[in-house]
Amino acid sequence: MLKDYRDWLESELKLLGNASHHAYSFGQANMAKRALERLDGELAAGLYLRLDRAEARRILTAIEMESERTTSAPPEFETLRDALKAALAEETPSA
Repeated sequence: MLKDYRDWLESELKLLGNASHHAYSFGQANMAKRALERLDGELAAGLYLRLDRAEARRILTAIEMESERTTSAPPEFETLRDALKAALAEETPSA
């Protein structure tokens, strides 16, 4: 999904670059360029995985079950659990 967005931004940048004789197009091209730079910075700083919601819930459940079963779970599992919880909470529409 992020790759698709990046590709779209690049195509917009090329399209707007070809029409740079218009002041509006020049400004839009600069905005697209800054958006690409920011997206590249975000992508370089993190790791993004695409999981469907059901799969993410299954992984979260497995981590929570393992945490209940043992008191010596690696702290990395806690980090992953917290990240999954936060991602699922963001995706859940509030009622």
